[in-house]
Amino acid sequence: MWTSSLVLGLLLTASASSPFTPAVSGSATVPLEELLPLYAKRPEQAPPTPPTDALVVKSQLKGRLTANALVVDAHFEVEVLASERWTQVRLLRLDADTYLTSLPTLENATVGALEDQLTLVTREPGRYSFDVSLALRPSSSGPERQVQLRFGPHVTPVPLRLEADATAFTVTEPPASGGEDSEVYPRQGVLRIGWRTAVAPKVARQVVRPPLEPSIPEAHASWVSTLEGKASVRVRYALRLDREQELELELPEGHRLERVLLDSVPLVPAEKDGKLTLKVAPVRFGETEASLEVVLARDLGVFHLSGRLKLALPRVSWPVATVQARAHFPAVFNYRREGGSMEQYEETEAGGGLETQTPLPGKVIHFRQYLVAASAPTLELGYSVDISQSYFR
Repeated sequence: MWTSSLVLGLLLTASASSPFTPAVSGSATVPLEELLPLYAKRPEQAPPTPPTDALVVKSQLKGRLTANALVVDAHFEVEVLASERWTQVRLLRLDADTYLTSLPTLENATVGALEDQLTLVTREPGRYSFDVSLALRPSSSGPERQVQLRFGPHVTPVPLRLEADATAFTVTEPPASGGEDSEVYPRQGVLRIGWRTAVAPKVARQVVRPPLEPSIPEAHASWVSTLEGKASVRVRYALRLDREQELELELPEGHRLERVLLDSVPLVPAEKDGKLTLKVAPVRFGETEASLEVVLARDLGVFHLSGRLKLALPRVSWPVATVQARAHFPAVFNYRREGGSMEQYEETEAGGGLETQTPLPGKVIHFRQYLVAASAPTLELGYSVDISQSYFR
């Protein structure tokens, strides 16, 4: 059998520590089948491991869906080891539809887009903690939206905490877990998220109600006078309305306006042709109630031993269901109703009215009137000196 042989020139050189040791050299012929096992048993040398300049020790991702994009807030902590040259830490890959919306400002380092990757660049060792925001827009414009986020070579893929309003969006990839918050795990180093906008439910047609006719269910008034005839009139109207309306007031003759309050807020009325025009509205949207308070002043004149008082309340442009009034006049006189549209009733029948923090002096007389429309309530009182407690009686 013919045997191939490989002629190898081997140079064996031996050098000894002594100059007297002779050098030996020569050549040998080795068959191929004997040389191959020797070559296979030769120890292989592994390539040297490149030095590590930085480590990403922490990474967190949070995302929320919008109608046109996935907004991602990323947090990274990078440990840069001792280095005498520039270090680049590649964190995320930036595709054509990925947009950086917020970048940090770091000392001794810069974070930005470098060769289509989000990269930390520095030459100073230390730990860098920072946040980045980016928006991933889908490439398609149809009802189905899908985006993907790829990690850089220095980052170990981590899940993304996704927030999605279940009433506005339907998550199609990965399959929805039943809640508004879910964890999306990467597959083959890529995060893929798909969604579509939820169809708005059909809302039943609202019943259009007719506008509410403004009115005054009740009004409470009070007259207070001193013995010198300095009188004040306070009227509080309970308004019923569903939107801003105009209310006209016509003051009785001889009265002057002190102030007007709408739900304790001062108002400045507009005066035209002797009438006051007010803009009134409910306190809150959707409500139908408000409170209007009008304060007037008048000089009744000095009280004599006997006489007559003519009293009146403002005329309002809205219908008033019930008017209740109280008169607080000097206690040294007796009073009797002699005319007017208001009737007198006993105090035990009084139900509600203007409450005062401190009791008012004088005698109290109660009056009322129902269904007042386009007119001003009036009252005539006769008075005479009260001698019931007099020594000469």
